[in-house]
Amino acid sequence: MNLKNLLMYIFFILFLLFSCQNSNNIPPSFISGNVVNAGNYPSIQDAVDALPDEGGTVFIPADTYKISEPIIVTKSDVTLHGAGSGTLLLNISEEGKNTIELKGERQPEKSRSELEIWRVKVCNMHLKGNEKCGHGIYAQYVNEISLIETWVDYHGKSGIYLDYCYENPRVSDNNIAYNKENGILIDGCHDIVVSANQLEENGIGVYAKDIFNATITGNNIDDHTKHCIQFVNALGSIITGNMLENCKEASVVLDEKCDGIVLTGNILRQPGELRIINAKGVTITGNAFDMSNRNSIETEGSNFIAISGNIFSGGPDDRIYGIVMKDVNDVSISGNTMVKPLEGGIYILGNENKYINITGNTIKNPSEKSPNKFSGIFLQNTSHSIISYNIIIDDRSTKIMKSAIEETGNSDYNIITYNRVNKGTSNDIIITGKNTRKEGNFVH
Repeated sequence: MNLKNLLMYIFFILFLLFSCQNSNNIPPSFISGNVVNAGNYPSIQDAVDALPDEGGTVFIPADTYKISEPIIVTKSDVTLHGAGSGTLLLNISEEGKNTIELKGERQPEKSRSELEIWRVKVCNMHLKGNEKCGHGIYAQYVNEISLIETWVDYHGKSGIYLDYCYENPRVSDNNIAYNKENGILIDGCHDIVVSANQLEENGIGVYAKDIFNATITGNNIDDHTKHCIQFVNALGSIITGNMLENCKEASVVLDEKCDGIVLTGNILRQPGELRIINAKGVTITGNAFDMSNRNSIETEGSNFIAISGNIFSGGPDDRIYGIVMKDVNDVSISGNTMVKPLEGGIYILGNENKYINITGNTIKNPSEKSPNKFSGIFLQNTSHSIISYNIIIDDRSTKIMKSAIEETGNSDYNIITYNRVNKGTSNDIIITGKNTRKEGNFVH
């Protein structure tokens, strides 16, 4: 390297070091456009108010800012940009007030579309609350909102609340923890992206209602006091590639009028429970249900459910439960592997179940916890269904399952064929329906 290049290299390194250390300066990327430095104003709110009508960026230098009244943004095309975790907005309100509010003006004579604002961003700062304050970020009627690379913790309500931010809200790369109600609350939005966030020890990790077209992907959601994820009245949405661990209640809840939901490639661990209530059109594929302490999948009053290619396996304590479905129609359960489900493998219960296809599953030791009490596949009041090509295994020195396949109640018109039962007898496939066909099964 010649002397000229060496000097240029040293100058560049010194420039970077100076830029990183001098966090009160506006970053070079902000030089163009409308930019104000909140350090030059009596308060952050004064800096926000100084922006022109066409918006701009408020840079908030590293410091601790005590917030007793919310910072309010009511203009489009505004960015609040901190200097990293050193920019601490400390909410000291004990009257339920929020840290940041992004919203249109409330004018009853105007329609919602006249109130909406667009393209507002909050990024690169730390919002810390207390148990008596409100939300960390409350956004209402903000389209194309972007909340990224921010720490939001210890608020008395939710870390982030998106209230009818209808068009394209995005929440990504945040650390959201220890908020009393929800990590992220989403109400009345669509085309939503919630990605690559760390959510820990909130009430519910992600709670979304009255939404559609949501993508919840690549998040680590653990140690919550209620659920990891809960959807209510959600349409056409996907939950994929998330780590869901150690919630006090269910890992995922799909509750009331959820339709067209896909869960794929997630790890559901301790409790490892997916709860589906009055839903339609749910696909559950390629997930790992690990160390469940309740039913791994529990479904009631639902239709058009496909469960395929999932693994149900235990940990050091062998905690794993199976699938329990009640009053369901048009269900396909195929290609799943269950190792040591403690209280039954696949149970279809309730007053009436129709058109259930249980094919190609492997169920091992389905009565591990209570010998001779639970069966591999149990059909109650189930008709017009097919149970075929399943492998049901006892691998203990003596048989511990009650039966391999058991049909009870008003079950009839089923086909039970070509199943493989290990360590069983001819009485391990029990049918009650006069029109049920049992043939071609191999019992060893």
